[in-house]
Amino acid sequence: MKRALASLIASMLLVVTLALPAAAADLSDPDALLPVDIILNQEALEIRKVYDLSPTTDPSTLPREAFDRDGYHYECSDILREVVIGAESQKVTQTETVESDNKNMETILGLLPQEKVVTTEDGFEGTLYLKMDSIQTEPSGYGSKTSPISVTRNYPNLASADTNHLPKTITEGGKTLTLQNVQWQTDNTYNANDYEIGDRFTAICTYSGSKTVSYVKGYTTTADYTGEVYRTGVTVIRYTVIFTGTPITPAELEPEPDSDPNVDVAQEDHDIPGALILIPAALIALGAGVGGTYFVMKRKEHITHEETIDDSYDGADAHDDAGGDAGSGHVV
Repeated sequence: MKRALASLIASMLLVVTLALPAAAADLSDPDALLPVDIILNQEALEIRKVYDLSPTTDPSTLPREAFDRDGYHYECSDILREVVIGAESQKVTQTETVESDNKNMETILGLLPQEKVVTTEDGFEGTLYLKMDSIQTEPSGYGSKTSPISVTRNYPNLASADTNHLPKTITEGGKTLTLQNVQWQTDNTYNANDYEIGDRFTAICTYSGSKTVSYVKGYTTTADYTGEVYRTGVTVIRYTVIFTGTPITPAELEPEPDSDPNVDVAQEDHDIPGALILIPAALIALGAGVGGTYFVMKRKEHITHEETIDDSYDGADAHDDAGGDAGSGHVV
């Protein structure tokens, strides 16, 4: 019975716990400012929180709320401001582009200096140096032009100066050329019998045409310059928020103020937090449940005990009756 009673009490406590409103979680703001350093001075009862902010950050966002720590109550007593001036550096790579008529390396290097001084948009300054292995040259564009073609062909030992025996077109280098001009030459020969033979002719023909040639208009070269650049100026604004501590002493009990007859009782009840009303109600329910359960279990135990006693008495009476009947049976 004790185990059952303990289990019942634990179950009801769990119900009461779930019924009570949970306290609000203390979630930190992801945009909240975090200190870069915290300095503790136990002798002076001071805690200093150091914040490094950019010049554009509003210092009014610095946390200055009071807090308790190790038996002391700390409140913001002062804020210090310090301008931190330093130098920043970063690695920079810039690409330079030049145009040239040819891709000769000497010509290209004449257009690319070995180093150059730069100033970035953020105010960084420094010297960048040419990376030789980054130089790349590509044609910047192509053009085309048409040029004339002229070819001369000789046709000897012709019987007559007749152009009908001459080809009107020829093919040269994959291009078709057309006959444009013919010059004739004669040649007199004699045979072995001394008979005169007729004149023989040689045609000197000129064929002409045109061809289209493509060419590179120019070349574009790109090269990278790399190096360290530096900037000197205001880097951060350092704020030190000073908290001064005082010992926490038990507060003296203040006498309860006299009730104001003009205050509405309903309004006072309305001001009581819901958690304070729910806690007594839950405790009363817990006590009632535990007491009722205990009463039921005790009542059941009492009834069981009475039934056990009654059974004992009934058994004894039955035994006595049996003995009496046996005795009377032997009376003559």
